[in-house]
Amino acid sequence: MLLRRAIFKLAPLLAVLFCSVALSAADPTNCDVCGNDLPRQFWKYEGNACCSQACVDELRPSCKKCGKAIDGKYMESEKGIYCSQKCFNSTLPRCEVCRGHIQSGVSIGKHNYCDQCMRNSPTCFSCGLPAAHPTELSDKRVVCNTCRRWSVSTTDQALKHYDRARRQLEAWTRLQIQTVPELKLVNRKEMEKLSGSIRKTDEPITIRGLYSRQTTFVKRGLFGTWKTSPDHTVETIYIVNHLHDEIFRVAAVHELMHDLVHEHFPKLEHAPLWVHEGISQVAAAEYCRRRNYIDALDIIESSQDPDYGDGYRYFDEVVGFEGWHALKRWIDEVDVAALPKKAPVSD
Repeated sequence: MLLRRAIFKLAPLLAVLFCSVALSAADPTNCDVCGNDLPRQFWKYEGNACCSQACVDELRPSCKKCGKAIDGKYMESEKGIYCSQKCFNSTLPRCEVCRGHIQSGVSIGKHNYCDQCMRNSPTCFSCGLPAAHPTELSDKRVVCNTCRRWSVSTTDQALKHYDRARRQLEAWTRLQIQTVPELKLVNRKEMEKLSGSIRKTDEPITIRGLYSRQTTFVKRGLFGTWKTSPDHTVETIYIVNHLHDEIFRVAAVHELMHDLVHEHFPKLEHAPLWVHEGISQVAAAEYCRRRNYIDALDIIESSQDPDYGDGYRYFDEVVGFEGWHALKRWIDEVDVAALPKKAPVSD
């Protein structure tokens, strides 16, 4: 988050000296502004002789907003000077929640909020921003008006976005997902039950989806001996409902990356959790950059979760500008047994 505070100061203009003198040969005879003859009584402003108030106003600084000459005290910021509080306020960004001009507030990506709305507004579970005109869902989640308008709430909607995310991931990695996991939409309480064991922080938007692989093992007799062997594997991806469609696709890319790693890179099966989550977050971040999903990318980059956030930042450095080729090279060369339990954190 970038803290932005409106800074201004009051400053007096230099006094205008009104002169009434008998001109001598050394005195000015013409107005320094318009060139007309100076009357017996004339104005002096910052060393300039002026024949009228209008010429004085030509020399005064003008308001950045309304363009009027400033007479007396004025307000100054980095962008210019202003004749009044009204003109100064009109240049400030508006809070997205209360729509008032922000004297002191916070900028998150391209969004601006005043301090009061930042403190008091509920957080949208989908975008993670203060919610304007919030709606409370049946499971007590709060969603902002924008996310609610574009939310993915039915299975038919979800499958279309799910397929789109899969195709984008396969295009980036040039690998095909052989068996696409079944997709299931769940509410917040169901997701909390499914993901409670892997949640490391209290971030309200850390867990939006979950990849599950369950294998049934059976005992079979072979030449007089019994051996346990896998019989059937069920792969499922769970994603919370009512996500904004952009956020839904980002979550789908993340979860599908888990499946792609499982199918094509079995050596990582027993790698620490931060490796799996970090790799999947890199894939999600790449999708955000390609689609210009700035808000979703900011959520990924700013996460403080040790697996999701630190894992992502580690692999983001690994990938650099090479993208998937660098990530695949790391996977091919890594010694899984030597990996630390926690993601390395840069100083």
